[in-house]
Amino acid sequence: MAKKLTVMIFPEEGADRVKRLCFPRFLIPFFIIALLGSMGLAGYWFARYQGAVGHTPDLKAYENLNNRQLAQIAAFAQRQEEFGSQLARIKGFNERLRVLANLDKPSRQDDIFGVGGRDGATSGPGVRLSATSAERRLQVLQRDLDRLNTEGETERLLQQHLAKFLKSRRSILASTPALWPVRGWVTSGFGTRISPFGQGRHFHSGLDISTRRGTPIIAPAAGVVTFAGRDGGYGRMLAINHGHGIVTRYAHLDKIKTKLGQKVERGQTIATVGNTGRSTGPHLHYEVLLSGVPTNPMYYILD
Repeated sequence: MAKKLTVMIFPEEGADRVKRLCFPRFLIPFFIIALLGSMGLAGYWFARYQGAVGHTPDLKAYENLNNRQLAQIAAFAQRQEEFGSQLARIKGFNERLRVLANLDKPSRQDDIFGVGGRDGATSGPGVRLSATSAERRLQVLQRDLDRLNTEGETERLLQQHLAKFLKSRRSILASTPALWPVRGWVTSGFGTRISPFGQGRHFHSGLDISTRRGTPIIAPAAGVVTFAGRDGGYGRMLAINHGHGIVTRYAHLDKIKTKLGQKVERGQTIATVGNTGRSTGPHLHYEVLLSGVPTNPMYYILD
């Protein structure tokens, strides 16, 4: 029996160009196995390709859905950030109301709602960890939203408490200088400062609000004019007694629009900004005195 297998290749023209390929006989089974394996592998990948092509619409649908979810998460995060900013403003307003009402700030032990638990994701029985970054972000947003809702409800109840308290003390609130007497640039605050006249440091008993000469000054609360005239370095000055030990003073005025003993209402024009007395330029020097002691006017301003 022949040990070799000969394969003859005949070209279309010329028998002298016949080619012979000889293979050992024992390689035939390997050729057959390789051929069958190649055909099977080709069939497998063709089937996979057909399956992938068939699932392409589903993949596009999932991709579109994922993009929409990411957009919704981003919008949700933006709304939550805005909600947090609004809540911060409400908390600041409540704090000022507490100052006006002379109420102590509630301690952590007095929180209306109890909170607790661990921060972040944990593992353990019954706890499912997020598989994707989008899910983890949603969990964080949900946790922050729960916290903001709790804080918002707390501030709402505090506002209700403050409203009841202030309603019972309406006359005190009406006498509180809660408005800016004039709008402008605060060039000097309450407290120790360097003298603008080069005389070292000294205590400044009010606010210096710089603005144009002749700008109207309004009464920040109802009261009675107790002084209207000149007073040394203050130049033209006006003082209003609001009751309950609160007095406001307005210095370096250009014109005084009220008279001694006159009753004024909150928001009424009482004078105009000037540059009289010991002054380096047009501005209003504004003071708030409580039982004769200068206090920071910023404690009372709400708007």
